[in-house]
Amino acid sequence: MATPIRAHVIVGGFPPGTHGGHDMDYARLQILQALQADPRVNATVSSDFTDCHKWIADCQLLMTYVAGPYADDHETGVIRDWLADGGRWLALHGSSGGKAVRLEGSADAAPDVPTPGLGFRRLVKTSYHEALGGMFTSHPPIQEFQVDVTDSTHVLTQNLPSSFRITDEPYMVQVLHPETKVLLSTTDIAPPPAEVQARYGGDLSLLPDGQSRALGFVREIGKGGVAYIAPGHCNPPRPGQDERFQGPWKTPAYEQLLENAVSWGTGAGG
Repeated sequence: MATPIRAHVIVGGFPPGTHGGHDMDYARLQILQALQADPRVNATVSSDFTDCHKWIADCQLLMTYVAGPYADDHETGVIRDWLADGGRWLALHGSSGGKAVRLEGSADAAPDVPTPGLGFRRLVKTSYHEALGGMFTSHPPIQEFQVDVTDSTHVLTQNLPSSFRITDEPYMVQVLHPETKVLLSTTDIAPPPAEVQARYGGDLSLLPDGQSRALGFVREIGKGGVAYIAPGHCNPPRPGQDERFQGPWKTPAYEQLLENAVSWGTGAGG
C-alpha cells in the first residue's frame, strides 16, 4: 500500500465567511479535485491561517488560495519551521496579499486615486511575505496577456508550452529574495499607474532586467520549499453579469500547472 500523504488547503476571503472578491467555492473545488487525482493524498480544509500549527504538523503539502487572510508572525514562524523540516507550500494568486492600510493623512500619501486591487490603500510587508518570498502591489483590470516559461526544467513547468496566453488579473508581485528561481514571467502588461508607483517608491514588480515581471517562482527553505503562482483569478457573477469568471482555470496550461503543483508538493515529481 502506498504511503499516505497529508495536504492542508486554505481557501477563503476576509472578513471571515466572505469571498473577498473571488469565487472561493470554485477555487476550493478545483484544488481538491487536483489533489484527489493522487490517491495517496488525504486533505483537510480551512478558511484562514488560524491554528495552522494543528493542521500542518504532519502535512507534506500546504496549498493556499486566499484574498485577505494571511499568517501573523507566530503562524508564519510555524510555517517557516515546517518548511525547513521538509514541508512544501504552494501559494496561488491572492496568497501574495495581506494587510492593507489606508493612506489618507499619512506623510507619504499619494494623490487620492485608488490602487487597482487595493482601493485607497497600500499593502504592508510582513514576515508572512518574507516567508512566501513575494508581495502583491497591484493589478490592472482583467485582460488577455502572454505568460512566458522561463525555466522549463522544473517539475512545476513540465509539459507546458514555452509561452501561452491567458485572460486573468495580471498580478504585479515584488520578488523579495535574490535566490528565488523565477519560473513564469511576462513582459506583456503595462507599467502600473504613477500613483501606484508613488505609494511603493517605484515599480517594485520589475525584475532586474527592467522589463519582465514574475508570475511564478520557487525557493528552497531548508529541506522544503515554497512556490507561488500569480495567475488564477475567478469571481462570482458581478453586477450586470450572469456568469462567473473562471478565465485561467479553463485553459490547458493552468490545468497542467495545477497537476504539476500537486506533483511538486507531494514529491512525486522530485
